[in-house]
Amino acid sequence: MKIKNYITKLYPIFVLALGLVICLTLIFTKPVAKPQVIKKIPPIVKTKNLTSQSVVINIESQGTVIPRTESQIFPEISGKVIHVSSKLDEGSSFKKGDILLKIDSRDYELAIKSAEANLAAAKTQYSIAQAESESAKEEWDKLGKGEATDLTLKKPQLEQAKSAVEAAEADLERLKRNLEKTDIKAPYDGLVRKKYVDIGTVIAPGYLIANIYATDYFEVKLPISDDELAFIEIPMDGSDIGVDKQPKVVLTGTFGGKSTLWEGSIVRIESEIDPKSRMATLIGRVTDPYNTSLHSSYLRIGQYVNAKISGKKYNNLFRINREFLRDGNSVVLINRSDSTLIFQKVSILRFV
Repeated sequence: MKIKNYITKLYPIFVLALGLVICLTLIFTKPVAKPQVIKKIPPIVKTKNLTSQSVVINIESQGTVIPRTESQIFPEISGKVIHVSSKLDEGSSFKKGDILLKIDSRDYELAIKSAEANLAAAKTQYSIAQAESESAKEEWDKLGKGEATDLTLKKPQLEQAKSAVEAAEADLERLKRNLEKTDIKAPYDGLVRKKYVDIGTVIAPGYLIANIYATDYFEVKLPISDDELAFIEIPMDGSDIGVDKQPKVVLTGTFGGKSTLWEGSIVRIESEIDPKSRMATLIGRVTDPYNTSLHSSYLRIGQYVNAKISGKKYNNLFRINREFLRDGNSVVLINRSDSTLIFQKVSILRFV
């Protein structure tokens, strides 16, 4: 019993001693911390060698092809259409002077015959008036005294007969011109956009026959921002630019499923800024767009094209990527002698 009581009293001491031994063991057996050496990694610096160069500023735009010259054909006389050429069919081509349509000319031919008879009668009356005037002058020279009056010499009758001849000649000339107008001819080389008549149609002045357009030049309206005008040397008053000073323009588009380009030039600028887009509009022109010896394929009216316009040429320029810019207008240069960095402000000509 005494031994049990004795062990009970020693139990706390035993526990404390065991805990102390464990703590001391952990303290003396702990791992030794070795300091880790931190490696300094130099920052990666992206550099680029730059050399000055001459640069032609290109301006990009887009637009739709339109005809330079477009006309509406109206007759100048009345009559019935008796012939319509196949060249007046929609989409057909024609040459300058081709007869597109004929109006019945019989009434005008009869009118000319009547006018010729009237002219012949007027000339006869004029000859009679001349003879009477000469006869009156001879009689006055024989019998009269002093100076004869115009009425005595029958000069008013002579002038009236002369005027009648001139009026008859003018009327005959007018009728001959009307006869020529029965053949409606093409005013230039071009294409037909829309036809409004056919055989049997009775037409008169003011009756629309067809819409046509010329194929000597095609034009494209190319809008550009106001800032880009600084890179093109053209007059700003809308006047035509001299041929030797016209900026070149390359148009690209799709025709027949293939990408095609056409070369042209900028001929003028519209005098007004578009109030909606706030863009200036350049007028590009392609000469002889249907000549395949100049162009790889036809350029069609209404075709959508992209344009690249050649602007001013600048010397001693440096091209850099935007990622090299700091604070909008500074770059970092490397001093090759000691590899130090230099912050240099630059003048930016254009962002592309």
